[in-house]
Amino acid sequence: MLVRRAVLAVLATAAASAVVSIPSAVADPTPEPTPAPAPAATSDCSAAGLSATISSVTKNLSDYFAVHPDANQALIDATRQSAFSAIGAFNTYFNDHPDQANDIRAIKAPLNAFQERCGLQVEPAEALVVIGEL
Repeated sequence: MLVRRAVLAVLATAAASAVVSIPSAVADPTPEPTPAPAPAATSDCSAAGLSATISSVTKNLSDYFAVHPDANQALIDATRQSAFSAIGAFNTYFNDHPDQANDIRAIKAPLNAFQERCGLQVEPAEALVVIGEL
């Protein structure tokens, strides 16, 4: 069960990472949700701070997918494909649903801020994959 949660957390973070790279195709702009504040533990650039930020973002993504069953299903369907096909599926889905792409970008903002502030060269999702393989 713990492994399944870790895998889903990695997939959700990876999906959010993929969404950040999708160009916005919104014809009429809609207000973006306010990004969730980063936990206080992220004021430093430690592994603990990174973990707290990932946990916060993952929780917010989980809550988001729970109330957006179409996005939730698209994520699960995409993860059942090869990595190359999954990226295409994510891009197609979020290009067709730009409001959801913007919502997820806003949810992921604290993780992006941590990565930029701390000069991380490795995507946090990639780090989670390595940790998950221990």
